[in-house]
Amino acid sequence: MREFTDDNSAWADFLISKAALILASIILFAALFHLVSGFKDFEAQKQLDYLAWDFKNAVDEIGAKNFQKEFPEDSLEEFQETYYCFKEKEVFRALPFGKDVKIHVSGEYISLEAESDGRSFSAVRPFAFRILPFNESVLQEKLRTRFGAEGSVGSPLTADYAEIKAFFQALGTKEAVINPERNVSLKKELIYIKDKEGVSAFACILIYQ
Repeated sequence: MREFTDDNSAWADFLISKAALILASIILFAALFHLVSGFKDFEAQKQLDYLAWDFKNAVDEIGAKNFQKEFPEDSLEEFQETYYCFKEKEVFRALPFGKDVKIHVSGEYISLEAESDGRSFSAVRPFAFRILPFNESVLQEKLRTRFGAEGSVGSPLTADYAEIKAFFQALGTKEAVINPERNVSLKKELIYIKDKEGVSAFACILIYQ
């Protein structure tokens, strides 16, 4: 009888030890899974942040160019259009979201948003220069409608500068949806203003597809 009791006690100890080992393994596996999942989320967020910074820098680089160095003072030549394409970026192709990345551009920022496994990711970066999310034709039409002139050197705006500035600030609040599969056009545009002191100009950057 004593041997039987001892055997039962040993068997019970074995089962308890086995259960404890299984429980510890489950906890360890869950911790590792959480760690790997957290690392993947961290990498995905880093990739979105990089793309937002990369696009912002491409736009800011255009804005920082000195047009007086690019063109002679008496030249009316326009700035050249440049292009940016998200799908051509290796970081974009490596994203875990596939093509399900929402990209928006306004006069103030670039925004990227995505979801993966029920979790949301986003990256927003502000521009350093005045941005308008549409092309030259749309801009000229808006200026003609509001001021009766298109803002070119041959058709300068003649309204009060404060009024013009407020108008451009309002235009910049609009958001444009960017298709990452297509080229994004970036172009620096000069807006000419005529007052009693003569003709002056300020620059803005047009972003459109």
